[in-house]
Amino acid sequence: MGPGLRLLTALLLLALAPPPEASQYCGRLEYWNPDNKCCSVCLQRFGPPPCPELPSLVSQPLSRLLDELEVLEELIVLLDPEPGPGGGMAHGTTRHLAARYGLPAAWSTFAYSLRPSRSPLRALIEMVVAREPSASLGQLSTHLAQLGRADALQVLSKLGSGVHWA
Repeated sequence: MGPGLRLLTALLLLALAPPPEASQYCGRLEYWNPDNKCCSVCLQRFGPPPCPELPSLVSQPLSRLLDELEVLEELIVLLDPEPGPGGGMAHGTTRHLAARYGLPAAWSTFAYSLRPSRSPLRALIEMVVAREPSASLGQLSTHLAQLGRADALQVLSKLGSGVHWA
């Protein structure tokens, strides 16, 4: 075996090896995301990793969001959009969030029927807090991450950054 063939074999073996920080579930040919420290198999199996910007919110009660009106209003703008042309719905709305919390589609339809006088997101938070008083902002942030709502996570992070609204 010549030196060129040995080099090619070594390069192929290195290319097939998972990254050193990969879990036992990471496949050799999976894309490794260094930001999330996971591959697509881990993402499907375990969901997205916790948001690094929100560690201080993990154990805080979800009911806190009802008291933080500025943050709640920003989330309402993002998560309670008006239906698109032809009645199409955006992805990652309060309707999707309600499904993550285990509420039936009929509840979402009812909550959306109360607009514009009542926000579906506010109704959802009140419902979740009433059903499960131990619900946390960390749980909400996990659901938002799973829905791919980085914009809503950014707004939610204001609660953990020491920003207090008057």
